[in-house]
Amino acid sequence: MNKTLNKLQELQAIPLPILTDKEAEHNFVQWSYVNIYSLQDLKDIYLISNMVEEKSVKHITKKVNELIYSKTKWEERKVLEYLNALVKFELLDAGYAAHKKFFIGSDINQELTIEDIAILRNVFFYYFRFKELSSWFISPTQKTHSLFDRFTSTDYLNLTKPLYFCSERNRFTDTFFEDINNISSKYIIESDILMRFWDVYLKWGTTLNILDKFNISKTGEKNIFENKEVSIAYFVRPFEKFDLIEFVQQNFNSRQIWIPELIHKIVRKYRYAVSDVKDFIVSEVLNNSKLTYERTSEIFLIKGKTSKKNIESATYLFPKVNNAYISHIILRR
Repeated sequence: MNKTLNKLQELQAIPLPILTDKEAEHNFVQWSYVNIYSLQDLKDIYLISNMVEEKSVKHITKKVNELIYSKTKWEERKVLEYLNALVKFELLDAGYAAHKKFFIGSDINQELTIEDIAILRNVFFYYFRFKELSSWFISPTQKTHSLFDRFTSTDYLNLTKPLYFCSERNRFTDTFFEDINNISSKYIIESDILMRFWDVYLKWGTTLNILDKFNISKTGEKNIFENKEVSIAYFVRPFEKFDLIEFVQQNFNSRQIWIPELIHKIVRKYRYAVSDVKDFIVSEVLNNSKLTYERTSEIFLIKGKTSKKNIESATYLFPKVNNAYISHIILRR
């Protein structure tokens, strides 16, 4: 391992390219960052806005509180944030009316349908702020960023690479790397608004099955930076079957393979979704006589609180066989 990896603060810092507010307003829209994490709520407020005849924030908020199941009351300010996002995405006009119908056949309080996801995927690939961040996966350089509005969903499948990221100076993500080997520089975010928007971007991308991400602390890379948890994010490619035994033999010197490390290496090469990789590993160990596996217990995987979020994070890189997590695959002699 490169010894300079533990000196994160000493790396050359390069600001990630992003349009300024003035540039965004001149070329696209004003107040262009959105802070919308719940895509189901976005869809529901669109549907409710279409139901309300007097399309004021006050009347729409009243109807939202009547129809959306929520433990807390919706305030006008929050509803306005969703309405403004719908306007920026061109799903509603400035008067909160829809000239073209979206989310047809979808119901309020219903999870996103396949058709809903298709509409929101189009928003993800169309809205310029999402496109700016997507261009970082092709290359986080000013030259590539200058072309961001030309890139298509096909380009993101074919041209992108994984990005690694961590929180170096803030509680939000602010530091990025193109790779975790032979690092000589880091890319940084200096704007608090952009740091928060990165989280929004990841939420949209993973919800819509465009992106996948995971913490690499369990993959054998957990000490690449002292006291910093590093994650990987990437554009997901459609899964295609490959020779798992050949892959293991080419990338490992041991017959006993730690599965999170295996998944990380597969993702780096193929960019398949973690769920697809886990399903493939399970299929191989159950059907290939040259492979077997070792089980582990949830108790050994989960550290700290046993909240749903913590359990999902701790077990994300571990497949299940017969309702038990497996930690290793083993090549038989």
